[in-house]
Amino acid sequence: MNVFKRISASLLVGLMLFSGAAYASTVKVGVQAPRGALKAMKRWGEIGKYLSAETGNKVELVPLNPSKTVDAVSSGQVTYMLSNPVLAVVLKEKHQATTLATVNRKSGEYFAGVIISKKGSGIKTAADTKGKKGVAFKFKKSAAAYVFQVKHLKDKGIDPHKDFSSFKEAKKQDDIVLAVKAGLADVGFVKSGLLEAMAKEGKISLDEFNIVDQASDDLKHVHSTALYPQWSLSAATNANAAVSDSIRTALLKLTPEHAASKAAKIRGFVAPLSLDALLATLKSLHLPPF
Repeated sequence: MNVFKRISASLLVGLMLFSGAAYASTVKVGVQAPRGALKAMKRWGEIGKYLSAETGNKVELVPLNPSKTVDAVSSGQVTYMLSNPVLAVVLKEKHQATTLATVNRKSGEYFAGVIISKKGSGIKTAADTKGKKGVAFKFKKSAAAYVFQVKHLKDKGIDPHKDFSSFKEAKKQDDIVLAVKAGLADVGFVKSGLLEAMAKEGKISLDEFNIVDQASDDLKHVHSTALYPQWSLSAATNANAAVSDSIRTALLKLTPEHAASKAAKIRGFVAPLSLDALLATLKSLHLPPF
């Protein structure tokens, strides 16, 4: 019996050592989750598996509410953060984070904000939004469901916080679309691509909405605002340089055909795009980190 116990103990130790050797260390990557943790993991979970396999480190994805992302980096809860460009600017300016790569979605390396109203409401231009009930997502923090639209409207002489009859926050961007559809809000701010995604899911029909100040450029998704760089992956100042290099290399060689790209509905990643235009936008609006 003692012999069997010694053999079992030896096997257990061996398995533990083998398991520990499979990965050099655990790396926590925060993922901004504006549509909830489950949707975030469904979309980005394969990216975590891909990075684990490519870098030799166990990559653990941590879905985070947008309001928790900066604190998660500053507190050391996560070392890397996949987030919208507004949060990337905040992390860079306030916490000296480094941008490693920019997401290349199927729609391209840039995205925009959409201002929607209900079909038949007569709200089709920025001027038409004055005196209306508006709803957005995460005031001062959401890139394409607040910042982009506020900049667009202010450039046209409309301040949502002063000129709307009411201006409220929603917990999810999907709720904004549904509120406008139901007539609970006159105007909604959401990111480009969301309407098409919700239509594909059967939640809405695109012809139920007006696109306020609809833009015409290279972006295939309907939108209202100027274009800004897509989401990016940022590394905190305490990130291991070698690990960061391996993550950057892995992301930049990710192909559109890979299972991780298909799950995330992207074409891969590109070298980090400049955030200077967004930096100027945030300064002009006096938004964090300014």
